[in-house]
Amino acid sequence: MTYINLGETYREMKDYSTALTYFEKGLEIREKKLPKNHPDIAVVYHNMAKLYLSTRQYNMAMKNIQQAVEIAQEKLPSTHPHLLEYKETFEKIRKKM
Repeated sequence: MTYINLGETYREMKDYSTALTYFEKGLEIREKKLPKNHPDIAVVYHNMAKLYLSTRQYNMAMKNIQQAVEIAQEKLPSTHPHLLEYKETFEKIRKKM
């Protein structure tokens, strides 16, 4: 969780390279310890999608947000705030593409 929080902090500071490093490290740890479709992994994909959106790397943003949405649709109720947020981010990316 610490790596993800650090990544989000650096993303908000617009230090995207450092943010991505922390997100990748956090994702690597979560993928080793959790099932591939665990909602905590979707959180990391969403954070990475927001990072790529900020850097105008729309294809990478779309790839990550699709993974987040897919996991959330499988594991969370349709009214869950995370799923709704992921869908909102998906629309933002789709419009930019």
